[in-house]
This record gives sequence, structure tokens and C-alpha cells, in this order.
Amino acid sequence: MIVKTYLKVSNPVQRCLFINVSDISLKLFRGTKLRRSFKVIRYNSEINTKSILEYVNRLNIKTIVIETSNLNHLPENLTNDIIDARLSGVRVFDAQEFYEIVNRRIPLVKLSSNEYLADDIFSIGLKHHSGLSSKRIIDLLVVLSILPVALPLVVLGCLLTLLSSSGNVLFVQERIGVGSKKFKIYKIRTMKSKHNGGYTTSNDDRITIVGKFLRLSKIDELPQLYNILRGDMSLIGPRPERPEFVDLSNEENAYFDLRHVIKPGVTGWAQVNLPKATPDDNLKKLEYDLYYIKNYSPRLDIEILLRTIKVVMTMNSN
Repeated sequence: MIVKTYLKVSNPVQRCLFINVSDISLKLFRGTKLRRSFKVIRYNSEINTKSILEYVNRLNIKTIVIETSNLNHLPENLTNDIIDARLSGVRVFDAQEFYEIVNRRIPLVKLSSNEYLADDIFSIGLKHHSGLSSKRIIDLLVVLSILPVALPLVVLGCLLTLLSSSGNVLFVQERIGVGSKKFKIYKIRTMKSKHNGGYTTSNDDRITIVGKFLRLSKIDELPQLYNILRGDMSLIGPRPERPEFVDLSNEENAYFDLRHVIKPGVTGWAQVNLPKATPDDNLKKLEYDLYYIKNYSPRLDIEILLRTIKVVMTMNSN
């Protein structure tokens, strides 16, 4: 019996009973967020002779997590114990749901057999059609309201770029958007005109002095307001990637294309959680993106906007 509820994980460390630990739970154990709030106790229903209730009562356990990815069924005695624990006030979670609550991203597990653990991931985004329509209206209202401030900053950024380095002022590049369709994204150029491409790295010598300022202040991103007006992008969503990087990412993880069920964004849940992400963080970024798509709400959008403003004000670069 899985009871879905919200859980605050900022309380003092408490004991948490994990039943039938497997891939998702092990992935959770490897992170740091779980250890900040919970002491893990493992229970194997095939080995342990004591009942769940004995553990709950003796160790004052308030949270139970059940790993169902490795089970075809739950034994009746285990089911009864979990129900009794739930009735006594213990919170009960499925391992995937608990992972999402603790890390605020979706667990993606690729097995050694080249198979994936799949739950309801294929249905993400289906319930938000009406919400996405209102999201488009909000996008347009916000863009139109900030244009009087944004346009002078764009002109300033273009002027500084023109005076400081040779080449086109605007950077135009093909990206992948909603429905895996290609579109052209617009930014102010921050790199030297001629370079060999590739991911941006720490202390990248391809970035000009003016480009560093434009990136830190996010002024280089402002031309994307035009992409929002055109309908290519939203204010908030997964970061739009180049076609070749999308192809590589699809080879690494088959779920990557699920990012394209909604419009990409100027900022997003992955961007604010991993503002200095590297290619090694691709899986984490994908987990954050899919969490956003699954849990989209105006409240989450507001949180992302506030955290984006904090990044801009402190001038932390992506």
C-alpha cells in the first residue's frame, strides 16, 4: 500500500526503513541529501525473521520506503504489517517516489543488461496540457513587460561585443525544441569568432573578456526573448541542446528525448540546480528536467525564477 504525500526532509536526522533494497534505493544511498535527514535501516523480507512492526516500534521508525522494482508481488504478512504501520502514523513511500522527494529529480536507472527501470515515466507531461496553455500566456506577458529594460541591455551587449572583438554580434545556432524539431536560437556572441566548437569548459579561453561579463550577467541570453515571442521557447524549461549533442545524449540514455515533450527554456530546473554543470552531469540534468516536466506547476516556476534571479545577482555562470 503506497501512500503519496509530501515530505519535508529538513527535520533532524530520523530512522528510515528500506524494504527490499535494489537499484533505485542504492542510487539514492550514493547521494548526499538522504544522509542529511535520514539514517538508513535495511530490511529484506526474504531473510529477516522479525516483522516490520517490531522494527517500527523498537527503533521508532516514522518512514518506510518499499522497493517494488525487484518484486512481482508483496506477501500478505508484509502487506498487513505495512498497512498497520501506516495506520499508526508511519509514512510509506515507493522508492522511486521517495527518491523524487529527497532529490527533487527523477531516478533514471540503466541496468547492465542495457535495459531500463521504467515506471510512469512515459506518461510525464500528459496531464499538463491546459497548464501549458496558460504558461504560454504568462510567457508573453512577462516578455512584453520586461522588453523596455531588456532591449537597452541587448543594445549595450551588442555594442560592447562589436567594439571588443571581430565577428558577428549575434550568435545564431540550431537547437532542438519541442517535438524534437529544430529551431534557431539567438544570443549575443561571447566567444571568439573562430574556434573548434565543443562543450564550454571552466576557464574556457575561447570566451572573450566582454563575453565573460555578458555570461555572468546573463545579458547574452536576452535575445532569446525573441525565441519566446516566436513560440520556439518558454521562459522556463529544459535547456535547448544542439542536434549533435542530442544524438550523443540519446545514445547514452534512451529517455533523453522525453525532454522534448515541452518547449525548452531560457532557464530551468536543471539550470538552477546545476549552474556549473559539466558533461559528466548529463544524467543528473536529465533527471532534473524530467522532474520538472512531471511536476510542472506555477509554484515551481516561481521558485525557478527566484533562484535564477539569485544566480544573476551573484553572477554565477552556467
